Amino acid sequence: MVSKFKADLGLLSVTLFWGTTFIFSKIVLTDVPLNSYLFLRLSLAAVAMILYALRFRRDWNIRVFKHGAILGTLLYLSYFLQMWGIRETSASNAGFITGLSVVLVPVFGFLFFKIKTALPTWISVVLAIIGLLLLSGANPFLWNNGDLKVLACAFVFAFHIIYTGRYSRIHNVYVLTAAELSVVAFFAFWAYLPASGTFTRISLKNWGIILYLALFGTVFTYLMQTSMQRFTTVTRTAIIFAMEPVFAALFAYLVAGETLTAKGWLGGGLIVLSMVIAEFPWKTILRKT
Repeated sequence: MVSKFKADLGLLSVTLFWGTTFIFSKIVLTDVPLNSYLFLRLSLAAVAMILYALRFRRDWNIRVFKHGAILGTLLYLSYFLQMWGIRETSASNAGFITGLSVVLVPVFGFLFFKIKTALPTWISVVLAIIGLLLLSGANPFLWNNGDLKVLACAFVFAFHIIYTGRYSRIHNVYVLTAAELSVVAFFAFWAYLPASGTFTRISLKNWGIILYLALFGTVFTYLMQTSMQRFTTVTRTAIIFAMEPVFAALFAYLVAGETLTAKGWLGGGLIVLSMVIAEFPWKTILRKT
């Protein structure tokens, strides 16, 4: 049994690796078309996960594949809607609106599954949203069609977090993650087909980055998410995932020399504070007082 704190640390490691994917994806996409990149990254991830899941053939059944298909469909839809919307809006708006899943998770959790959220956690949610707004520099009062598509992505991703929490408790996480990534790779393959081409022009450096993104940015992250969500709440998961743009900004600075404004640093600090509040042992303190 993993403690909530250790589970949250595991989920924090997910956001750290996700944070690296932005700058490395940007490097690869200067040389590789988007659909080809997604197909390579996701298919390599699916193959690696399937090979590992072969060790648990006794846990293969129709139910785990059905639930894996649901998670995979939600995950691919979130990818698709975000990419579709980001073409018609700014990266800052897309980052902030995607982060709205932080507040959508507890709302949907209560409306659809009667999952209650404590007051300190709601305070963390509000701080995370303000932090995301400052970090991204988005304008929350100007919305266009692209913003609405990215908002749909946030809705879908919120359900992905909720259902991952539910399904991970009843299945072998390796088999469930293999089924999920297989479905995502299947959709990526059909998106790739119309513009299919040769991969011989991809440089050795970019092949190395794609392999890293497949194994660490995809296999590790979604396996860790599925494994650790069994031991924590969906709302804490959403708050922790708000750290993704903080790590993205950090690695953009380390790798590409991109800098943050003072407002961005303040936003990142508020997101970290939201995590501290979410992790603070309020119940233990209140019992002693």
